[in-house]
This record gives sequence, C-alpha cells and structure tokens, in this order.
Amino acid sequence: QLDERANRLSRAILHHAPAAELVGVSATRGLEMVISLLAILKAGKAYLPLDLAHPPQRLHQLVESSGVAICLATSAEEVGFAEFGITVIAAEKEYDYPAQAVTAPSEMVCVLYTSGSTGQPKGVCLGHAGLSKLLRWQLQNSVIGLGVNVLQFCYLGFDVSFLEIFGALAGGGTLYLLEEDCRADAGRLLDFLIDKQIAWAFLPYVALQYLTEAAAAEERYPSSLRELLTGGETLKITPQITHFFSALPHCRLSNGYGPTEASVYVACNKLASDVLSWPALPPIGRPIADSEVLILNEQGELAGEGTIGELCIVGECLALGYLHQPALTAEKFSVYAHPQRGPLRLYHTGDLARYLPTGELEFQGRLDQQVKIRGNRVELGEIEVALARCAGVQQAVVLAREGKVGSAKVLVAYIVAHPETEVAALRATLEQQLPDYMLPAHFVQLAELPKTPSGKVDRQALPSPARERPATVPYRQPATSFEKVVVELWASLLEYNQIGADDNFFELGGNSLLAQKTVALLKQH
Repeated sequence: QLDERANRLSRAILHHAPAAELVGVSATRGLEMVISLLAILKAGKAYLPLDLAHPPQRLHQLVESSGVAICLATSAEEVGFAEFGITVIAAEKEYDYPAQAVTAPSEMVCVLYTSGSTGQPKGVCLGHAGLSKLLRWQLQNSVIGLGVNVLQFCYLGFDVSFLEIFGALAGGGTLYLLEEDCRADAGRLLDFLIDKQIAWAFLPYVALQYLTEAAAAEERYPSSLRELLTGGETLKITPQITHFFSALPHCRLSNGYGPTEASVYVACNKLASDVLSWPALPPIGRPIADSEVLILNEQGELAGEGTIGELCIVGECLALGYLHQPALTAEKFSVYAHPQRGPLRLYHTGDLARYLPTGELEFQGRLDQQVKIRGNRVELGEIEVALARCAGVQQAVVLAREGKVGSAKVLVAYIVAHPETEVAALRATLEQQLPDYMLPAHFVQLAELPKTPSGKVDRQALPSPARERPATVPYRQPATSFEKVVVELWASLLEYNQIGADDNFFELGGNSLLAQKTVALLKQH
C-alpha cells in the first residue's frame, strides 16, 4: 500500500513538474511525509525539506535560494506554502495519472540547508552514491533488520533523518514517527520507547542526557533498546548516561561523526560493552563505509599520528556541492595532491582532530566560528549578521559558552547599541529570522567591544553573562507552592540566584529543550 501510494504520487509529480529537478516536501511529521519522500525519488527528483514552523523570513530565504516552485504537502498546508509562491501537490490524495518514463533522473537525493557564515544558509546537495554506501554500511553494522522497530526522532531537514527513514525501509524494519510533543518531553519520549518496543534509535547528545535523567528519576528503562546512536555534538559520559546503559547491558551506544557535506556520517565509535570503561570524552571512532579521513597540518601536508590538524574527508561519501554556489563549492571541495595516490577530491570540514595510536579519531574543536547547538550546525557569523541588521545595534559578537555538565552550549550575544535599544525587541526581531536553536540565550550590552593589540575583537576578553534577572520586570515573590517549585527549578536550570514569579522563561535564557526538562522535573514533584 505504501509503495502503491508513492507510485501514484510520483506520477502526479511528473505530470505537474516534469522539468523540475528539486521538489519541496513538507517537514510535518506523518505518513504523508514518508510517502512524499518515496514519490519524489521514484520520479527521479531530489527533495528539499520545507517547514512552515520555521520563521517566515528563514523559509523565504530557502525558497528563493533553491528556486523550488512545487511542494508535496497536505491540503491543510496549501495556504501556508502559497504565501511563498509555492504550488502544493496534496500528498494525501489518490491520483490516477498515466505512468511516465523518468528520462533524466537527478544526481541528487536531497538538498539540506545548513547555517552560513555570510548570513545566508547554504544548500548541501547530497548524491545517490554517498547515501547508498551509508545505507549499506548501516544495514551491515547495526541491529536494523526485518521487523526491528526504529525510531524516527530527527527533523526532516537534519541529515540523520535520512538514515532513520531509509535505514528502516531498506532493512525491512518498522518505522515509528515520534510525535512532536514527545520530542519536547523526555518523560513522554521514555514512554514512547517502552510502549513501541523501540530497538534502534538516534538521539542528539542533549536529548540523550535528558532521557537518561528521566529514566533515572522514574527508575524505568526501555529494555527493548539494542542500539542507540548519538552525534551532532561532543559526547560527554555523565553519571546519568553511565547508569542508563548499565541498566541496559544488551544496548550498545555508538558515537557518530560527520558533516552534512559527507553524507551524514564518516566515522563511528561503537563503545565497549563494559560501560564503566568508557572515557569521559569518547573518540569519534574510525572511518566507515569506504570513507577516508585525512588530518592535514597548516602546510596542507599529512599530519603524523597524534598531531592535531584539520580533519578533511575524501571518497564517494562527499556531497555534490552547494546548490547554486559554485564559488563556495570550489572553496570547500578542493583537489588535494596526495603524495602517493595523486589528485583526490577533498572536503575541508574546519574541524580539528588527531589520530590516536588505536587508529581512532579524537575531535579537538573548530578552526572557525562554527559550533553545534543542540545537534544543529550553527555559524556564529550568521547570528551576528542578523543582529547587526537590527535597529539600534552598532556592533555584535556571538559566542557559544559551555553550560553545566550534561547541558547544551549556550549562545551569548554581545552588543554595542543605542541606549534605548531593548533586548526584548532584539529577541522578537531575531525570532522572525532564525530558528529556535540559533536564538541567543543571553544578551550582554557593552559600551564597546574589547580589542586585541591588532584591533580585532578580543573574544577571550568578553565577560560571562551576569546571572541577574531583567530590571525592567518588577520582582514578585512566588506566592503559591506551585510558583515556588517552578521558580526553584528555573533558577537551577538557568543558573540564577533569584527569579521572580512574573519573569519570562525565554527572556531569562530558556529554550525549548530546557522547557522540556522543566516539564519532566515538574512531573517528579
């Protein structure tokens, strides 16, 4: 039935958009999303995830940059996409168009947009060769197989969603689409894993940490789980994670690494079954699926074992390039003259790493201002550009600061602005342009930015944000027992000495994941 519906929808695509190479697909979670992905690929097209929940300006950027004109979505979403000049083919309808031959199938499978340092997101074009190799590796090296229950956790625009969806379908597994509200509540996620008997799942590090905290608090564990893959940001082995996997001796934790430009993953570390032997910061493992990782020094030469250098990737796993950006493609995907093997197409990740004596790779940070926030790749420069465009802002610098152990990094915006500029107004403006994970948690207003002797901004000298509640909101002491509990939880999570009953959670630096954690903790009271 799934295949038949996808076939009918693919014929509708060929009827309405025979010349289109790229077709949008609504990122709204549901059966129609999966059918749409299959239909687009059957029609020889590539898919572009589009999410009406994104800020309008952000969605407009993606539509304008990609040139996409048609989208598969539900009839209920037709009006929303029409505002961006996109024609909708209703994915839930049954069409009866005649079959057509696919004459010129696209080299691309999909285009996934990531943050760009210039203020404009960039579309990564992923091809069939790299993703096919990834799927083969996944099916040969994981528990996914016939009848295995697989969790679909990730947003469709996040590259791991391909592995979740097509890994389950190609392996004969059963794909369980997680409801959006379950993603935002660790307790409900735990319920879902247990109720649906999930055996394989991917969770970003912060979501994994919150899940392990919820499991420990409730003393319940998803015994069906056999493999959990994490990635997107540095994995830290906390006491909660150790306790969680000690309670699930048949479940293995794998730490994956890879930029979108290298077809999701290029390295993986399946941690030992002895949980107590895990290091606090596990390596990112060895290259997978015929991928190859080179560590190059500042001179562009191969670095020796143990020497830190830029992590560069070669092989069929590499993306085709950036959509409509040939100059950027040429810059990031260069030709490397290998001393033994001659010219190789190579991608510069901007990540620092080294090879350990074990042959494993150890992540050592970034060369530039790119960071991972809640598993999402973020160029700090893109946020700085958005801030600089705000009324009243003269200068802006954004840093990602480490939070408490087990918590996500926190974005802090440092601004030099007109005295009458209000933080609430800046936040409201950014909310119209940037996704939730790119919004600064704290705004620090300075008379001037500190400078190095050479005149550049001295980022090391920027102060930590003061944990003081906004003076613009009159302080009201919590009056009820419930208000007291909420205020105490907020103060602990947001690291404030004092919070008032009328304070705004998000203006204090809260975000959707911390809101999720608040809900989970409230349930324990």
